[in-house]
Amino acid sequence: MSKSGGYVVRLSPDRKDAFEHNPYDTFGEPVQEFSHSRNVPLACFVIDSSNKLTDIALGKRGTRAGTDMRRLNLHDIYTLKSPVDIDDIEKRVPNKLKKKVSEKIAFGGLLPPKSFESFLNIVSSLAPDSSRILSRFSEARYRRIQNLSSQVRATLAEQKEAVATALTIAGIGRDEIYGWDVNDKGTTTSFLDGLEQVRLREDPMVVNDLNSLPGYEAIRHTSHALVVFENTQSKLTVVLANRLPLEKQLGVDLIYYNETFSCFLMVQYKAMEEEGGQAVYRFPNQQLSDEIDRMRLVLSELRKVGPNAEADGFRLSENPFFLKICPRLVFDPDNIGLVKGMYLPLDYWDLLSEHPTTVGPKGGKRLSYNNVRRYFDNTEFVTIASGGWVGTTIAQSKHLESAIRSTLKSGRAVVFAVNIQTDRRHRRNR
Repeated sequence: MSKSGGYVVRLSPDRKDAFEHNPYDTFGEPVQEFSHSRNVPLACFVIDSSNKLTDIALGKRGTRAGTDMRRLNLHDIYTLKSPVDIDDIEKRVPNKLKKKVSEKIAFGGLLPPKSFESFLNIVSSLAPDSSRILSRFSEARYRRIQNLSSQVRATLAEQKEAVATALTIAGIGRDEIYGWDVNDKGTTTSFLDGLEQVRLREDPMVVNDLNSLPGYEAIRHTSHALVVFENTQSKLTVVLANRLPLEKQLGVDLIYYNETFSCFLMVQYKAMEEEGGQAVYRFPNQQLSDEIDRMRLVLSELRKVGPNAEADGFRLSENPFFLKICPRLVFDPDNIGLVKGMYLPLDYWDLLSEHPTTVGPKGGKRLSYNNVRRYFDNTEFVTIASGGWVGTTIAQSKHLESAIRSTLKSGRAVVFAVNIQTDRRHRRNR
């Protein structure tokens, strides 16, 4: 699990004035070059020229801002109810960490891990209103997550990947899933349960909208959580449905519905294992065979639907099924990046799985980056998915309920994501 970081931001009087009167949701500050993954949370502590800690924000390493300079983008800015005197912080820092912390307070910069943990705990105690925000970066949270069973974490990893993929296709920032934590009751039934900053919803208007969507009837009476993510261009409703506890689920299917083009896509995740220094997916196995048969059964029903006759129903491929072959997912809620992998359309999988290059020296079959010459990576898949270029036609989309029911019956969870574009340029006239 990636460890969060902490950064002290020193603002001159002029920059503090610009910060306080900034009309935008983010504020960019040029700082000395530093290294930190853009996919891992960064807590930023804003100190003014009077040596007061006034604000806390999430930060992201941005573009270059000159020689040996880097833009630090601050967002989700929280102003403390009462500024904290830096002297009060410094005198509480343990002696073995005091030199490093004092240096960062004086000049700004990235706090070393142990210094960050100490700084965070001190600020939380001196500014109690900040504790709810800073708790997502704490060592206690880290331990809560690590105490989850390996099977629960494996299932949560797939659910997180599916939700993050849906957000990316919809054009909504994955920052929405920062700060995941075990819920207050200590019981977690799905990845959505741990997103405190995103309100779980059973809003009658939201549910009413879903009732009119093809396939939702199969989910409505199944145990599920529902969340709405939104920006100025898109509204993404995510329903995570399952019939079994986390530790007994057999995997996750992402079912993504592009409402603008009435198009369904379905993604199933398959884990590669490390062998001889490379990632390999071995097959066949009974679970894979059963799931492929299930896809083909649904596909045979979809192909009974008449040919598409609408411009918005045009698809480069009308087969909605994809496998994502990727290294085994590890549950790391502090890394919001998409795992690298190979998206393979089902029709392509049928050809690859019978190709001689997949046969090993002992007769077994395996896929790796060495013998799959073409595949969609994350960026390419998001492009074709977001534009409705592949998936079910408008008429076929009315028949997807059976696919959702069969997924739930198989013991897998369903991440059912519905994207409605609020940007009117691409919306269909009904």
